[in-house]
Amino acid sequence: MYAIFEDGSHQFRVSEGDRIVVDRRQGDPGTEVVFSKVLLISGNDGATIGEPVLEGAKVVAKIVQQFRDKKIIIQKFRRRKNMRRRKGHRQPYTAIQITQVVAPV
Repeated sequence: MYAIFEDGSHQFRVSEGDRIVVDRRQGDPGTEVVFSKVLLISGNDGATIGEPVLEGAKVVAKIVQQFRDKKIIIQKFRRRKNMRRRKGHRQPYTAIQITQVVAPV
């Protein structure tokens, strides 16, 4: 059984026990997170597709780790203008483990 849910502007295909990385979520490791914007659930008896979401369906996960990605460097340069800019950025992420996929009743 698997589900497709939306978080922010990303869609994820998950089943129970999967570990995925999503954008930063508030909470400490071990905290439960619920994603209620489920677009599709597929099991042995076929797929159920939402229009646009399935009412009553949810994906339950727990936070495994909070971390930041490696640093990327942004440089801007304009020739002959004595203009140079250099910035760094580290994107924060949250690693979660899917504990349960709840189908609508």
